[in-house]
Amino acid sequence: MPGQPTILLVEDDAALGALITDMLEDAHYAVDGPYSSLSDAVAAVAMHFPWAAILDIHLHDGDVALLADDLEQYDIPFLFCSGACGGSVVNAHPQAPVVPRMEMVRALIPTLEKIVH
Repeated sequence: MPGQPTILLVEDDAALGALITDMLEDAHYAVDGPYSSLSDAVAAVAMHFPWAAILDIHLHDGDVALLADDLEQYDIPFLFCSGACGGSVVNAHPQAPVVPRMEMVRALIPTLEKIVH
């Protein structure tokens, strides 16, 4: 819908991408994605400048370090939602909250709302 804040979703698991999309839409966000490849996600940021982003840390074609760097440079808030909740990508972006997949249903939307307000 026009006027809704757009959230970039980067997730390479189709089922999780669909679940997160439903959660975001139920919370009245527009969704750009889900993108399953790093190259597609980087291109989407350059074209659309989302309001915020939700990133899986490890994609089939690599981790999201470059994308997280781009989002930070553009001052676009983001969070990590991943089964891998540590490592160099997370350590390089300490301002970005991490929502473990095991807590996603309970914590994703409240965490997103904290970073954008």
